[in-house]
Formats: sequence, C-alpha cells, structure tokens
Amino acid sequence: MADPVLAKKDIYGDEPSEFSFEEKNSEKWKESTIVLPPYPDDRNLLPVAMNSTDTLKIYIDDKSISRAKDLVARFSLVVESPSGARSVFYDGYRCETRQYKTYAFGTSQHTWSPVADPQWMTVPRPEINAFRDNIYRRYVCDDNRSARAPEDLRRLLKNQP
Repeated sequence: MADPVLAKKDIYGDEPSEFSFEEKNSEKWKESTIVLPPYPDDRNLLPVAMNSTDTLKIYIDDKSISRAKDLVARFSLVVESPSGARSVFYDGYRCETRQYKTYAFGTSQHTWSPVADPQWMTVPRPEINAFRDNIYRRYVCDDNRSARAPEDLRRLLKNQP
C-alpha cells in the first residue's frame, strides 16, 4: 500500500500531497546597498495622478527612479499639501510583500536626513490621501507583483491622463 503522504492519484498522475521545504536550499532575499540620490529638483518632478477625493499633490523625481538587484523600486517622493507645505522622502517599494521603506527625509536646506534604522512597513490600504497605496498599485508594481523597470515607471508617469 502506498504512503498517502508521498503520493496521491488524480487525473494528472502520482504527485506528492506534501512537499518538504528546506530553507537552506532557498536563496534568502538580501537588500541592496542604498546610496541616496541628489536632492530632488523641481524641474525633474513627474506628477502622480491621484483620485479626485485626494487633496495632496504627489510627485516622483524622474532622476532618482531606480530598481536594484533586490528588485526594490526606489525614488524620491514629494508630497505637497493644499497649503503648499512639502514633505520629501526617499522611499523603496517591495512589490512582492506590499511593503515600503523610507530611507531618508528631506530637510528645509534641501538635503537628506537619513533615517537611523529604516524598517519595512506595509503599504497602507486605500483611504483619503493614501498616496503610497496609489503609487504601489497604479505605478510601481506590475500585474505579477514585481517592480516595474525604471523606464516603464517613467513612461507610465509621463503618459498618464
């Protein structure tokens, strides 16, 4: 009699009903080394289309868009409130895990202030001004939950309605 864990008979033939997983045989994901880009220049900002209910204006710095070997999309992000106040971030997005990380904040002197111990956080679900969710779903990640190539992200931002 065959061991039920080792094989099962179905229309496709014999197939294990359980697969053993050995972590030592899998390649661990390793984050690439981060180098902060130059501070964003207004001439290089590409607007991000937002929902009509959102009040923030969002821009991605064209010159900072990258995707490293770790498949994380990184770029400088400018968030502008209705009153004109600005917040500037250097973020990374992991499409496979629906996470983002802020590596640095912009200062009033137009320089970067690195985050001491940046952590991956879940991209917030849609709500008013959920700009990171909008960027994640509509621009950065493709249908296969992979980060788009930088040229594809630029093209999407430049050709949006």
